Amino acid sequence: MSQQTSGQNGRVDQKHQCGYTFDPARRTDASLRTTWECPHPAHDGSDYCVFHMSDDERGAHDVDSTDVVERLLANLAVDDPCRNEYVGATLPHLSLTYRQVDGDTNHVLNFQHAEIAGVDLTHGRLDQGLNLREATVGRLTVEDATVTGDVDASDAVVERFEAAEATFREDVDFGGTTFTGGVDCTEAVFEEGACFEGVAFEDVADFRNLTAEGDSHVLGDHLTFADATFHGAARFRQAGFGYVSFTGATFEASTDFEHTDFGGDTTFDGATFERIADFDEARFDHDASFVEARFRRLAEFRGASFDGGSRTASDDVTFESAVFEKEADFKLATFRFADFKRADCRGDANFDRATFRARADCHDLTVAGVTNLEHATFEAPVVFDGSAFDGRLTAVETTFAGDADFREVTFARRTTFDEARFRADADFGEATFEATVTFRGAAFEGEANHVEQNASFDGVAFEGDADFRDARFTRGSFRGATFHGVCDFRAVTFREAAAFELVPGGSDSYVDLTDAVVNGGEIVQGGASVPYDLTRATLGDVRLDGSSDGHELLDHFRFCLTEFDEFDFSDHHAYLERNDWTIHDFVENDATGSYAVALTNETIEETYRKAQDSATAVGDTPASREFEFKRYYYNRQKNEDILLNEYSLNAWGRVKKAASVGLNSFMQVTCGYGNRLPRIAAWTFLLPALFGVLYVLGGPFLTQAGSVFAPGLDGTAPTAPGVLFDGLYYSYISFSTIGYGDIGPVGWAAKVLAASQGMLNGLFFTLLTFTLFKRVLGGN
Repeated sequence: MSQQTSGQNGRVDQKHQCGYTFDPARRTDASLRTTWECPHPAHDGSDYCVFHMSDDERGAHDVDSTDVVERLLANLAVDDPCRNEYVGATLPHLSLTYRQVDGDTNHVLNFQHAEIAGVDLTHGRLDQGLNLREATVGRLTVEDATVTGDVDASDAVVERFEAAEATFREDVDFGGTTFTGGVDCTEAVFEEGACFEGVAFEDVADFRNLTAEGDSHVLGDHLTFADATFHGAARFRQAGFGYVSFTGATFEASTDFEHTDFGGDTTFDGATFERIADFDEARFDHDASFVEARFRRLAEFRGASFDGGSRTASDDVTFESAVFEKEADFKLATFRFADFKRADCRGDANFDRATFRARADCHDLTVAGVTNLEHATFEAPVVFDGSAFDGRLTAVETTFAGDADFREVTFARRTTFDEARFRADADFGEATFEATVTFRGAAFEGEANHVEQNASFDGVAFEGDADFRDARFTRGSFRGATFHGVCDFRAVTFREAAAFELVPGGSDSYVDLTDAVVNGGEIVQGGASVPYDLTRATLGDVRLDGSSDGHELLDHFRFCLTEFDEFDFSDHHAYLERNDWTIHDFVENDATGSYAVALTNETIEETYRKAQDSATAVGDTPASREFEFKRYYYNRQKNEDILLNEYSLNAWGRVKKAASVGLNSFMQVTCGYGNRLPRIAAWTFLLPALFGVLYVLGGPFLTQAGSVFAPGLDGTAPTAPGVLFDGLYYSYISFSTIGYGDIGPVGWAAKVLAASQGMLNGLFFTLLTFTLFKRVLGGN
């Protein structure tokens, strides 16, 4: 077959056509579907054109790479799209440095299935489209070049690709390409879509300071490395991406995305990082997805910023079902909507000083190593329900501004929430703490919801010690909680209410509320009662309730110097009456024994004084009277202890103490410190009868009424009933100081008794009046 070619001066030369054909039947992986015939004229003396000659044949015909380049450029001036086709060509190194390759048409330069030693467009410009699909290229260099047409190098094999500072104005497709050598795209610019999907990078892939401006996944106008394999180091430091995808990518060596700016949606779903993945200080301005990504070594996201886009309904960043086989480091990272559902951290998880500005979903998260939440801030609700922390968890000074959900979470090692701040509701319901947990100084403020418990530990299993010292609650609930170790609530404050209904663990439980403030709520004793130490505690409107286990309810509460601030004893009168109004008795178990203050007579006296003051303040007169009785009783016990055991007390001091003890005993026996009206009434009205019996005994007690053992003074024989009646009559008129004079004392003892009865009348009637007025007026 011959064809005409245009020569110089417009003459036409008759030349035969190149005999090269490409048969796709011989290449099962070829993208061409029909046989392609070379449209170029054969070289003089050869059956093939300069593009399809072998290297040896070109040498034999004295055709060098410059001749090939000139012929290629000449073809660009021909208005025939076929002249830009070089399918299956075998080409030497093509040097186009500083060249502007721009034909009269925009026909694509087609090098499909070609074998090219190299193409060098350094500092040049290519305005044609370039098709290197399934080609083999030794060295492709476009450093500081501008390519304005589409580039399709899919499924090619490129030994080395150098595109530093290059600019690609249209789409670039390297999908399925294998780069056997290094790739250098530092400071390259991809203004439209760029595809590296399924690419194999056998050596270092350097994309530092890359700029990819594609901004649409829908139109394919983005950068994609989906299913790519990076056998060498992958460097993307300080790159600037629009929309980019690394879905299914594999990074077999170190990966560097430090200070990278992801300006559009970013996808790493299913990606695998075999070595360190460095995302320090990276910025994700739109949604980022790491669903089912796998990090086999350290995953560094220190200082990374996940700001998300305008689509508030979706997660701004998701690590759902991601696997971190070593440490996951998010120190100082910033999140908006964050999703860590079902993520598996097999090493440590570090969120030190991280900030979550929107909702964080950590449902079913698993961390095998240490979890560090120190100084982290959750500005919106966070969900950890169903998660498992197999290593230590530290949340010192962590701030939870929104609801914090830790329901059914398992904490296998020591857990620390010291100084943590829960500004909304905190729910630890049904969680399990298998080791010691501390909430020292934690603040459960819970201002957002005044109906429910702001801090719920309902059904929680504390298998180790639980330390809530100095914690502050608005409302806290521990219904159904199980404590196997020490329950330390010393100096805790429940500003509004507390609810305790504990279930003892395998060993004895004991709740230490020393110095605590409980302003309201209830403490319920279950079938197996748990003792509560309320030493120096402050009880407000708290209801105590529960079933009996052989002891009175209040016996399970150690009241020692307890402040009763409007505590309503009237709710517990039945228990108190059965217990003789005793509140300081305390039933101990194997867990008790170390108390802040010993129960001495002095502290017991002060305890009842505080109880009396509280009962008086709320108008509970019966309780006030009984606690006053107990108070003075233990005052006497205290003074007796001093008399018996204080050897440094001088004589005058002992006299005063003895007088105090005597007066206290007299007041107890006669009127119950003004609280036993029947007793003083009995003394007042029955004491003269005792004197009357003495008067009729005769001897020194003889009166004019006579004696039951001797004749009367008038010589008549007395009758016992008559003498007894007269003796009682004389005693009562003497006691009442009426003194009719019809009967008088005879014996010396009778004279003494008669004189003393007048004084006893004043004393006992005064005590009777005092007690009566206290009963009527309810005073102290």
